[in-house]
Amino acid sequence: MQRYFLNETITDEINLASNQSIFKHFGKVLRARVGTQAEFVDNNRRVVIAEVVTITPESMHLKVINTISAEAELPLEISVVVSPLKNDRSDWFVQKATELGVHHIIFTNMARTVTDWHKQQDKKQLRFQKIAQAAAEQAHRLMVPTVQFIDWQAMIAQPKNLGLVAWEESARAGESANLVQTIREAPHGAKIVLLFGPEGGLTTSEVTELTTSHFISAGLGPRILRAETAPLYALSAVSVLRELI
Repeated sequence: MQRYFLNETITDEINLASNQSIFKHFGKVLRARVGTQAEFVDNNRRVVIAEVVTITPESMHLKVINTISAEAELPLEISVVVSPLKNDRSDWFVQKATELGVHHIIFTNMARTVTDWHKQQDKKQLRFQKIAQAAAEQAHRLMVPTVQFIDWQAMIAQPKNLGLVAWEESARAGESANLVQTIREAPHGAKIVLLFGPEGGLTTSEVTELTTSHFISAGLGPRILRAETAPLYALSAVSVLRELI
């Protein structure tokens, strides 16, 4: 069943106007008719099933027929920090990270970042937020991740309970416990920041600064992962360690 996010509190009915994106997709793309049902998530993460009662070219009226009790969010609040990626790889990354349960996606320029988004930043943020919403609806999540563009110092100052930085030198040295231990031992609801360098990797000075700011260096296994693959590896590990084991 199709799921939509409503930025309002749902009571017993839902009214949609023709200028709303939900009306355009549900009413025109999916061709909703009287009796057609869909799931809606309100701003309190309440999920309901609503059924179309009346529909005209200008509006749609639905009645709530059921409330769904389901937990689809990771038990940890995960922020993923990455460097801007080349071409359309960022679109793919935002989509997949959303499907895997990320709460916040943060793009930050790093010493070896090669992609310059400054002139396109506002446009890209709007695009990424739309991709995140579509992916969250498809994955039947209860929230849409935020997408931010912030500088290095602001990123380091982000509030967190725990921070992990994926560093290839840790993997080369055989470190393999920090990711698993940190995720397993984190209290429910903890704010965890996972940071991943650009294609050229993080510099030693960047890692030193992160360590000073209470980030823990962690290896991600013996294989070299692309900048957009490593965060998905880590998010999958979070799900396995906290939801499946």
